[in-house]
Amino acid sequence: MINFPVLRTKRLTVRMKELPMLDAIALAAIPPHLNEEATTAFLNASIDSIQGIENPEDWTVQERTMAVCHYMASAMDDGPDFSLAGGEARFSDYLVGEQDYPDDLIEIGDIEGDRWEVRHLTGALAGSIERLQGEIPSVSGYAHWRIGRMAAQLVPNGNAVPTSGDIDAAMIERMRVIASYPESVFTRLMGAFEQSRQALDHLFILEADEHGLIALPREGSAAEKPPARFPVSACITDLAKYLGGKSAVSSA
Repeated sequence: MINFPVLRTKRLTVRMKELPMLDAIALAAIPPHLNEEATTAFLNASIDSIQGIENPEDWTVQERTMAVCHYMASAMDDGPDFSLAGGEARFSDYLVGEQDYPDDLIEIGDIEGDRWEVRHLTGALAGSIERLQGEIPSVSGYAHWRIGRMAAQLVPNGNAVPTSGDIDAAMIERMRVIASYPESVFTRLMGAFEQSRQALDHLFILEADEHGLIALPREGSAAEKPPARFPVSACITDLAKYLGGKSAVSSA
């Protein structure tokens, strides 16, 4: 049995437990491109109790990453500061532990007659971006995640995409609106979004590439390290991967 210390952040107190084999097999069967879906399933299966925000889909993507890494730090063979990128980096190169949850919203200001704010990206919103790949013609990969994050996190005139109900329908509508802006307006809005959302960074500095969310190295001595992912596949055994229909190599 693996013993996990209690995870405490500004908004959460989480007690974790070792994955049951049945859940590990189910996780192994989730396609690797559905990382947000796998993270939600992993958290639901590995959390014993929560004080604070009860639903992991309502956690920020940084808080979700922290919980996955907390499990990895206890379960990995090379200890709490586990290695990444083939030994090129360590967990501590990405953790910004001194910087926890800031404000709920950051005001951007007026653009094209609308008042804009930016909010956190939650698991529910990130999962929607992931599911909507390919729904907008000619928008895929990096562009999809960039426009998806803008749709999820930008709040015009207090009108945020809801995080309950049919999130996907609301998200795709907002993504189409943003993608249809004149190029000059889109460029200005994206620049304001990128600058303002940095004020919401906590625990990790998360970006997105064509495959989804990635963690950037912290500033200082780790700045030259490569971006990293913390897939939940790293938390399950080779046996679970085999029983879930994947080779250990292909799902690592």
